[in-house]
Amino acid sequence: MFNMEEFIEENLTEGYLNRAFFKNQVKIFALNYLNRGQIEQECFDRITKFVEDNEPYPEEEEDEEPPKE
Repeated sequence: MFNMEEFIEENLTEGYLNRAFFKNQVKIFALNYLNRGQIEQECFDRITKFVEDNEPYPEEEEDEEPPKE
């Protein structure tokens, strides 16, 4: 059976990781889904926590450090 909440959470988090969405976009989209009743508060909290835990984009932290010799 199709689970809309899982679909939304997966696509928002994957969209953030592959840079299709910025941090604020993910939060706004998640809030809209919450307000429309398409996700529950717990799902909203997981999505926003995921974005916060992965800010800035994970790859950026590694790229910013100069190579060690």
